[in-house]
Amino acid sequence: MIEINKYSVIKLIIFVGLFAVACSEAEPTIYFTSDRDDNLDIYSVGIDTKEQRNLTQSGSDEFGPLLSPDGRLVAFLSENQGNIHVEVIESDANLNESTRYKVASAEGIQSHRWSPDSKRIAYVAVNRQVGNVYVTDVDDNKTMFLTGLEADEVGSWSRNGKSIVFAVHAGPKQGIYIRNPDGVNEFRLTEYPDFSPVWSPNGRNIAFISTRDDSPEIYMMDAEGKDLQRLTNNTVIESSISWSPDGQRILFVSGLGNESEIYTVRTDKSSEGRTPVRLTHNEVMEDQPVWSPSGDKIAFVSYLDGDAEIFFMSHDGKDQVRLTDNEFEDTDPTW
Repeated sequence: MIEINKYSVIKLIIFVGLFAVACSEAEPTIYFTSDRDDNLDIYSVGIDTKEQRNLTQSGSDEFGPLLSPDGRLVAFLSENQGNIHVEVIESDANLNESTRYKVASAEGIQSHRWSPDSKRIAYVAVNRQVGNVYVTDVDDNKTMFLTGLEADEVGSWSRNGKSIVFAVHAGPKQGIYIRNPDGVNEFRLTEYPDFSPVWSPNGRNIAFISTRDDSPEIYMMDAEGKDLQRLTNNTVIESSISWSPDGQRILFVSGLGNESEIYTVRTDKSSEGRTPVRLTHNEVMEDQPVWSPSGDKIAFVSYLDGDAEIFFMSHDGKDQVRLTDNEFEDTDPTW
């Protein structure tokens, strides 16, 4: 019979707790696009070491990296022989091995989005100037035509993977729609010029941008298209919206200052109100902010010295750190 010392148990509990905290706080890598090698490539950079790696190293253009929810793969777009492809590569790829492969191909592809289980990618494929939504299984390349609507963008998947939200930007069928990724139960939620729809982390709400009142503003509604709430109200352009992982704030870019800066706005009706909070005060253009998985940090692009560089900061805009420093364009950060 094995006798367990109570102090050993306490030490084990403390160690497991510290290990879990360390794992939950480990967000060491940001993936981004750079043109520093005469064409666009996918790079990674460690936020602690600042070590940068070229993951793709090819003669064609690769751009728009998107890390899978399980952190195993990076999906990106590539351009070759007049077509756009969705490709994936291992996030820790050994450049001496063949680890990248194509998932989809069309005359044009945009707004590729991972499913929550990291097994499928939804995207808009454009052929003969008509865009439709497709879903492709990453492992077997099985592709499904999702909707007959001429869609312009995929917003995101719901947290449970049972719905995809997408947008039609113009025409009699303009608005935001949701559809089951298996191709049934399509519902139209809005009938206005609405775009950039994004599910909340708990799947109960959808944030989006609309020009229904002239200037692009941020709105929120429930998953059935009801309980519409306007979160911003001004005469400037809002863009690049995303939910914080806890669902309490929406991150966005706004021209409220002299240049486009990064802000957050609360989604609940708390005592703090819904006045936008400005996170950057650099008087130069900041763009493409993205939350880290824990919500503690935000990666973004800044044009501080005239070209695009990758930075990150804490969730409240403090402790800004520059990760790239060159005369090229570093864009599209993703955690």
